[in-house]
Amino acid sequence: MAIAISNAGRPAPAPDDCDRAGADKTEMNVLIVSFWFPPSNVVGAIRVGKLARYLDRRGYGLRGLTTDIGEDRSLPLEIAREQVIYTEYRQPKDSRASIIRSFRGERATRVIVGDLTGVTDRTPGKSLSDRLRRHYYGLKNIPDLRRNWIKTAVSAGRALVGEWRPDIMFASAPPFTSLIVSSRLSRALGVPWIADFRDLWVDGPYYGEPQWRRRIDAVLERAMVRNAAALVTVSPIWAEQLRRRHGKAVEAIFNGYAEEDFPEHVPPSDHGEILTIRYTGSIYQGFRDPSAVFAAIALLPDTLRNRVAVEFFGDAGDDVLGLARRHGIEDRVTVEPAVPYRRSLELQMTADVLLLLQWSDKRDEGNLPGKIFEYLYARRPILFIGYEHGAAAELIRKREAGFVSNTPERILDQLQTWIKQKQEGFLKRLDPSVSRGLSREDQFRRLERIFADVVNQRQG
Repeated sequence: MAIAISNAGRPAPAPDDCDRAGADKTEMNVLIVSFWFPPSNVVGAIRVGKLARYLDRRGYGLRGLTTDIGEDRSLPLEIAREQVIYTEYRQPKDSRASIIRSFRGERATRVIVGDLTGVTDRTPGKSLSDRLRRHYYGLKNIPDLRRNWIKTAVSAGRALVGEWRPDIMFASAPPFTSLIVSSRLSRALGVPWIADFRDLWVDGPYYGEPQWRRRIDAVLERAMVRNAAALVTVSPIWAEQLRRRHGKAVEAIFNGYAEEDFPEHVPPSDHGEILTIRYTGSIYQGFRDPSAVFAAIALLPDTLRNRVAVEFFGDAGDDVLGLARRHGIEDRVTVEPAVPYRRSLELQMTADVLLLLQWSDKRDEGNLPGKIFEYLYARRPILFIGYEHGAAAELIRKREAGFVSNTPERILDQLQTWIKQKQEGFLKRLDPSVSRGLSREDQFRRLERIFADVVNQRQG
């Protein structure tokens, strides 16, 4: 039987929200703990911002505990401002970093780093200052760069209980400082909490700390997870990795898409006969590499090459343009600044093909980025470059939503097919079934059941 928990301090839901919630829904107060939160337009804020919107409209008592430091503040805050506690946070100045920059020479690096950590960083192509800085910050920033948030966040969370008390907390990471905040509040307040791994910690494919740090982080992660009432992540493969590491049940709650964020009507395309391929997001050098696409375009006959354009919206910058020049296709590639979140969704819907870049390495097999669900709802063919046997590639194949390859010759053949379909007017939107069951609402319904189970177990 679903419990009904008192919701003092909750604003009354609108009538239609009450109808959607249903008479038998679990009611409770939920505190979302996340360093990033709307209106900061960063990837880490989207999932928790949409969860807040969903819970608020379902009639839950809701508060958010976060910071407000994002430079781009274009992500809509879809709950009342009064429901969010934006704590003070200042990144400390680091005067010692200049000391590291003063060291020069391979010999000095080996001596100093060895004395400090017992290991030597021999990363090819890295200068003395780069390697030494990596170890210095690895020691200084445990568990991560945002560690100074712990004190202010825990203090604000404890103070909040004087006027409003959560029944459950949901902590989303990274940064993994959020898990420490929630764990400490859980012990102080006697409130269960759920750890949400948007990315993996110690087992993360992009884990970049020195090797000695991995042992420390493994201890910290184990301590945090031991105290958590439930674990969730964004991918079935990552859920299995967490289960193996911690011996606890883990649920995969996909990022999904939010239908209300997309334009109600698809704006008309304005690129004529040009096949427009778009990428919206960040480029991480060495991990998200469009080289295979550029090489394929370079292989096109001159008569077809001018019928393809690749547009990047984000922080791609000089790296992408330099790569395009090396392939001799600089006239076919443009880079634009990052745009507000909802504008990026409109750009996705008006593209001909959507480019999805991931790391072509088995370590990235479990990565299911939020962008893939946006792309699926936009219903444009996806060109996926990355690990061909991973979760993202499998989802695209299973849904018949695009083309997966890292081979320029195979991509060339697909580009020619799309160019021909574009010219003949047959490059249509994909079937709506490609995104069925993958909305954020679909995923959050499953998360609600986890909330109810955790609180019921505590009450029982």
